[in-house]
Amino acid sequence: MDDLITTLHEKQQRAIETAKKYGEVIGWVSRTSPSSITEEGGIVVFDVEPAIYFKNFLEIASAGSYLAVVDIKTGHIISMRVLSVERKDILAELDIPDMYIGIPEKEVSGLLTRTRVKAKPLLAYDPATDTVSIANYVIEPQSPVIKPLNTYIIQKILGLPTTGVFLGYVTVGDKPTFESQATLFLPLKAFYQHIMVLGTTGSGKTTLLKNMIASITSNYNIEERNVSVIIIDPNRDYTSLPLKPLWSYLGLDADLERKMIDNALKHIKKPRGLVIILPITKYLLNEICEECNWAKALKRIAEQYFEATYGSVASRLGWDIKIDKLNIIEEPSNPPLRYVFLEVSITYSDNTKDSFELYIIPYGFRFKDMDPKEFIILNPYFTRQAKDGLSRILTYLKKKNATINTLDEFYESLMEARSRYHEKPGTRRGVIINPDREYIVDLIKELAIHKSTLENMIRQIGSLLDTGLFDLRVDIGKGEDKFLHEPPISVILEKHSSLFKNYPIVVDLEYLQEYSQADPEKVISIVAFRILSRVFTWKMIRTRQRIATQPVIILIDEAHRFFPSKGGGREEYIEHVSSTIDRIARLGRARRLGLVFSTHSPKDVHDIILQLTNTKIVLRMDKSQLSPLDIPSEYKDLIIRASDRVAVMKSHLLRMGYISFRTPLPLAGHYDLSALKF
Repeated sequence: MDDLITTLHEKQQRAIETAKKYGEVIGWVSRTSPSSITEEGGIVVFDVEPAIYFKNFLEIASAGSYLAVVDIKTGHIISMRVLSVERKDILAELDIPDMYIGIPEKEVSGLLTRTRVKAKPLLAYDPATDTVSIANYVIEPQSPVIKPLNTYIIQKILGLPTTGVFLGYVTVGDKPTFESQATLFLPLKAFYQHIMVLGTTGSGKTTLLKNMIASITSNYNIEERNVSVIIIDPNRDYTSLPLKPLWSYLGLDADLERKMIDNALKHIKKPRGLVIILPITKYLLNEICEECNWAKALKRIAEQYFEATYGSVASRLGWDIKIDKLNIIEEPSNPPLRYVFLEVSITYSDNTKDSFELYIIPYGFRFKDMDPKEFIILNPYFTRQAKDGLSRILTYLKKKNATINTLDEFYESLMEARSRYHEKPGTRRGVIINPDREYIVDLIKELAIHKSTLENMIRQIGSLLDTGLFDLRVDIGKGEDKFLHEPPISVILEKHSSLFKNYPIVVDLEYLQEYSQADPEKVISIVAFRILSRVFTWKMIRTRQRIATQPVIILIDEAHRFFPSKGGGREEYIEHVSSTIDRIARLGRARRLGLVFSTHSPKDVHDIILQLTNTKIVLRMDKSQLSPLDIPSEYKDLIIRASDRVAVMKSHLLRMGYISFRTPLPLAGHYDLSALKF
């Protein structure tokens, strides 16, 4: 027995030393109330002295708070979640019946009583082996209870990833816990299994996404370097990333906000530049450039875009911004990659100076360059019969080497075929101007394409023409040099690090909406799906060639605009996009291609998005929107009432399944550009 007492004494001393090493001792497991363990879990009861309670009550004695205990017998550090807190006046401690108490008088000394806390053990961390397991054994009385202060230990005992993309700081309710030392990371493999970010307008979705982008481009604590980030941006929210973040108003939690910002900025910086894929249209070219070659046209486009995107913001906020260098570059490839390089300097209103770089890549399509299958999938509104008929027509044209140079010519050929639909094949009416167009007229008759199918072809190809994205040409140049060929996404990605400095790639779809006559939802979907498809194809080809490629994360903002829920008379479109994204998401997992979908509500997007995203991050949202997400009841109230930038994350990569966190104010430029326009 003496030996056992000696052993227990030694274990107790080691537990106390461990407790002091990793945190602040705030109490001891009760000697008078039993600790217990059942199939439903364990219970630990401990007392907190008055001085400690009044100093730290928000962190150590609030329902839902996280604490830890060092178990005497095992030496394990065990995380606990506070279930209940009980406070008694000294009269209650003395158990004096009410009938013997006179007229109540205020006596604050009666508050100097111990606080009794009940907590639920969660995970056990063994410092000797650096392993984490479920705490499925009873905790010994007299074990020291601590408020952990060591970041690594906090992450271990809460079952949090220790590497990955920075999200923010773990909270209890709205408030970061452990003095903002519990940093939350999300490993890259979670991105390959895809993520959905949800929250109402103003809840902090864009801030969170920008902080994630800044974390990736800073190469902070992530498993792999040089990750390529592509942002599908329908509202031009992400072109401000290289600008200085503004924190002019920190709110009521100014000290906390400043601490979170300072902690994050030790490791995370805003991007030093952007690669902007800029869809341009024939309507834009007609407006800004007459009698131009491509060098002159691109210079004017870049200057106009810079002024519209950055100059107006600078003017409104009192900044001085200018282009120091503008170069037109053509990178050798097939087809050639044309782009504009801008070096920009800026002086902010507080006289701080900065600079950043822009690579503006004009984007459009050349009908002649497109494979029949690639062309057909651009427009999901073709009927199945129209897809089949178009595939056969375009394939025959390729085999015949027919010279249909532009989409306009092909459209006119189909219009001619409709007007001569009842003629017999080979019957020619009038003067033949182009034998290849005559061939299309005869081919449609030979293939017995139904007139309603032909009508769908004409209607949907007409809508593609309305986008203005096809066969962009300038007046000065020779042959194919007059045309803008679709920039090769494979070259952009393969040279993303060496040529484009791994800057985030922003696909600016708002610019496209400004200069297109087509339905905005249709035209942005055409470009978004085309780029998604090209990235996926590049990944697949390189995988078959056994050539390693860098991880690629594609962030799709306002995902409901591209992947709407069922209904609205768009069944064929919805079926097409859902099958496309399903294939890209499932096959992309093994090829380090990740998708991040951002939207307001789970009910706004197609069910396939909910199924494909293994990690869901939910910011403030109405209660009626939560049912598809299977959120535990203890987190639902938080989501409904949460402050800005507070979220609950549900992920299989978390040992506890769920965690709440708060992301700092923007670590990169974040401005409402639409509100700043004149």
